[in-house]
Amino acid sequence: MLAAVTYESFQRAQLRRRAAWLLALTLVLIFYASFFPFRFDVGRLVAAWQGGPGQLLPWGYSARADRAGNLLSYLPVGALLAYLAPPRWRAPLAFVGAVALAGALTVTIELLQHMTRSRVPNLVDVAMNATGGAVGAFAGALMRSRPWPLGPIALRHARPEPIALVLLALWFATHAVPFMPRLNQGHAWAGMQPLRDLDYDFVAIFTYCAGYLVVASAVRRLVVPNSFMRDFLAIAVLSLAMRVVFVDQWLTLDECLGLAIALPIAAILRNVTRARAFRISAALVTLAFALHLVFPPALRWGDAVIFLERAFMIVGVLWLASSGGVSLLAATAASAVGLATLAGVPSALLAVVAGFLVHAGRVLHSTPVARISGR
Repeated sequence: MLAAVTYESFQRAQLRRRAAWLLALTLVLIFYASFFPFRFDVGRLVAAWQGGPGQLLPWGYSARADRAGNLLSYLPVGALLAYLAPPRWRAPLAFVGAVALAGALTVTIELLQHMTRSRVPNLVDVAMNATGGAVGAFAGALMRSRPWPLGPIALRHARPEPIALVLLALWFATHAVPFMPRLNQGHAWAGMQPLRDLDYDFVAIFTYCAGYLVVASAVRRLVVPNSFMRDFLAIAVLSLAMRVVFVDQWLTLDECLGLAIALPIAAILRNVTRARAFRISAALVTLAFALHLVFPPALRWGDAVIFLERAFMIVGVLWLASSGGVSLLAATAASAVGLATLAGVPSALLAVVAGFLVHAGRVLHSTPVARISGR
C-alpha cells in the first residue's frame, strides 16, 4: 500500500521539482546561446590561457543589447539557485550561495567561449551576468520564506500528463528554433514582414488552426476547467511573440488567422465530453496535416522547424486519437502508411516512434502515486 503524505510536504516537493526542471532548462538555453553556432577551436583557448589573465578575460566593448540580454538571462538563474538551496539554509546564506554559483557559472562560460571561433569573452559580460544573478538571487531568497508558488497555473492532476507536456514543448520549440533572439528592434520588425505583406495561404491557415487545437487539447488535459481559456490564450500570445523574438522565425498572417479560427472552436469543444472533443480534433488535425503535406506552404521554413512541426503534428494526431478511444496501434499503423505515401519512409518511421512515445506516456501517467492526505 502506498504511504500517505501531507499536502504541505507534497506541495513543497512539487514546487522544488518544478524549480529544478526550470533551472535545468534555463541552463541549457544559456549554454546554447553562449556557444551557438558551435564552431569550436580548442587552440584559441590554449593561446588565451598562455597569454595570462588579461587575455583570458579582457575588459572590452559590449553593445547595449548584449548587456541587457546578459543581465536578464541570469535573473532566473540566481532566483532558482537561491530557491533551491538546502531547506535548512536561511535566506542570507541562500543568497550568498546563489550569487557565488551564478558568478562561477558565468566565469566558466566566458572562459570556455575561447574555444569558439565566433565568440569573444568579455569581463563586461561577466559583470552583467553576475549582477543579474545577484538581483535574481535576492528575489529567490525572499521566495524561500513565503508560500509563493512558481506560477499561477492550477494543474488538473498532481502528475501532469507527459504527452501533453511534450506537445507544448514541441509547439514552443517550433516557434523558437534555433533559440537565438533578435537583438534589436529592426530585426524584430523584419520578423513581422510576412504579416505586414498580408500574404495568406488557406492550407496554412487550416494547418495553424489544427495546431492550436492540439495545443488547446493539451492545455485541457493539464489545467482545471476554470483556467483553461486563460492559459490557452497565454500560450497562444506567447507563441506569436516568439515568432518575432527569435531569428529564422516569422510571424505570418496565416498563423494569426488560424488562431482566430481555433479560439471559438476550442471554446465549443471545451463544452463537449473529452473523448468526443478529442475525436473531432483528431479528425481536423489529420485532414489539415494531410493537406499540408500535399500542398506545402510557399514560405520556406528551415529544416529544423519543418522536422519539429511534423513531429508535433504526428504526436498530436496519435495522442488525440488514442485519447478519444481509437486503438493506438491502429492509429499508428494508419499514420505510418499514410505518411509513407505522402512524405516518404522517414516520416513513416517518425510515426512509429511517436506511437511508442504516446504509449510510454500513457503508461507513465497511469502508474500510481502517493496518496495525499490533509488536502
